[in-house]
Amino acid sequence: MHRILLVEDDPTIAEIIQFYLAKNQEYHVQWVKNAQEALSAANEQVGAILLDIRLPGMDGMEICAQLRRRLYCPIIFISCLDDEETIVKALRLGGDDYLVKPFKCPVLLARIEANLRRMQRSNPRVEEMFYSGELALNTNTHTVQKGKDRVYLSPTEFQILYFLMRNKGIVLELEEIYYFIWQRPSYGDVRTVCVHVSNLRKKIEEDPLKPKYIKTVRKIGYMFND
Repeated sequence: MHRILLVEDDPTIAEIIQFYLAKNQEYHVQWVKNAQEALSAANEQVGAILLDIRLPGMDGMEICAQLRRRLYCPIIFISCLDDEETIVKALRLGGDDYLVKPFKCPVLLARIEANLRRMQRSNPRVEEMFYSGELALNTNTHTVQKGKDRVYLSPTEFQILYFLMRNKGIVLELEEIYYFIWQRPSYGDVRTVCVHVSNLRKKIEEDPLKPKYIKTVRKIGYMFND
């Protein structure tokens, strides 16, 4: 059973989500209403987090940033804010997905399932290690080291880095990366990949504007440079 942490201050929306997911015996929903409760409830047993942005006190963006320092599970933003700037910021702070309210519950369930599948794909039985310069990626522990320091990545960022490092020296198209991560065509929405790569560079590169590891191949995609 997957434990879903729902961070939502609107009781009506929370009840609808809880009622719908309760129909599926694979999910147990824990509902919290604010940042303090969310930070207290979030632990390694959480399978995925549904996170509103407009919350009393600390907003969802800051909650996400704090959780990313210690949790690897998927974080799916659910918000009425649908402007590009907000969505990009949410993804850059460590969100794995973004769903705009109002949404259909079957769509929410599909997003949860897709993110959990991605987590399962990144859980290989045999440990693999990838090295490049100061970077070391461990597929078993889902950790990345840069020298002596641990780099905290979201599941999506980890999967992108894994895919790039596994294909060192090979130019990967944006669509190819998108399909590997989300297991579906992008339908033109490859900008999502660019946002996650930008965030990834800020975490692993000495100078994100002059990247050493993740090279941009103009009008095509990216290549990991060893």
